[in-house]
Amino acid sequence: MNAYYESLLDRIREEMQLSRWKAAMQLIQGELDLPYVPQDAMDQLEELKQECRGAMSTPRIPGVQDLEKWIQGTPVQQEMAVSMLAGMNLRQFGPQIQQLLDSDLLDEFKGELIESLMEQRVDEPFHMQKNGLDIEFVPAAIIPVQEDSGLSGALELFDHWFSSQDPGMTAFCNRLLRQEVLNARPFDFAETDPLLLAKSVVRLVYEAMGQPEGYDAFVTANGLSETGDLLLNIEKRGANTI
Repeated sequence: MNAYYESLLDRIREEMQLSRWKAAMQLIQGELDLPYVPQDAMDQLEELKQECRGAMSTPRIPGVQDLEKWIQGTPVQQEMAVSMLAGMNLRQFGPQIQQLLDSDLLDEFKGELIESLMEQRVDEPFHMQKNGLDIEFVPAAIIPVQEDSGLSGALELFDHWFSSQDPGMTAFCNRLLRQEVLNARPFDFAETDPLLLAKSVVRLVYEAMGQPEGYDAFVTANGLSETGDLLLNIEKRGANTI
């Protein structure tokens, strides 16, 4: 199974461990509604869907003690800590946030944490290791998605290319771009050519669907044969990541 679906299944299981059954079901159903899901991923998604349906209705609400334990715990527990922090006043948890940024947590989940800091306009500095560099950043100073010209341009291109004939493809591209954003944080895409970014995301989508001929046809139909390509952050994690 490719890394995209492994990451998605981990995210769903994380929501289930937090007894957030509705959120887990939304992730599951959102994926099952897409036009293409590999059989091995579909089988696991269906199993998790049945487990959610049969789950107990009264959730246990985690507390601060759980948070401290999870931060020091396994990677899955650290991912749970990121989800928990998203609903809290992050200005009260600076040291805990820095611990997570210093950990071996996947960049995708560190990105989720950084996005939560951005949403709350936290203006104190944090640091993290990324691509062999020690980076200091202020979350409030990072360009958000809705103001990022590289991202908005890529999203517009997905709509232009696919929305009328294949809305499922648009949804798949949007989802993969979101994963790319999380893996890139704390960097933004304001200086990235949206055409190169969008084309590279589409390439990975067709690769995930096992349709190289579909990508070739897409490139030809849209006159992109002379347009370059980008190595996306999600491709740098090891296995082909969607």
